[in-house]
Amino acid sequence: MTDTLTPAPDAYVVVAEVIHGEPVAPRLGGHVYCSAECAEHGVRELVSDLSEEEGGSGFVLPHEGRAIGCVVTRGGRMWSVQILARSELPTV
Repeated sequence: MTDTLTPAPDAYVVVAEVIHGEPVAPRLGGHVYCSAECAEHGVRELVSDLSEEEGGSGFVLPHEGRAIGCVVTRGGRMWSVQILARSELPTV
């Protein structure tokens, strides 16, 4: 019997970035998820948090197999909230 290494599945995170308005640092969701489907909860959570904190409204829609969120605030910012696999994150 031979042992073979199986690559671990990718981990997923939720990231929010300002796409319109006064820029601020991107915001990372509070959890790491095992799949894009599980990370949908994180998108809804971060959309809700940003809406509440910045006094605005948000929504979540499916796009190319993943949930994406958008938050528009009273201060004039528009946030994009998306799911990224670890392999899709920029390297520093």
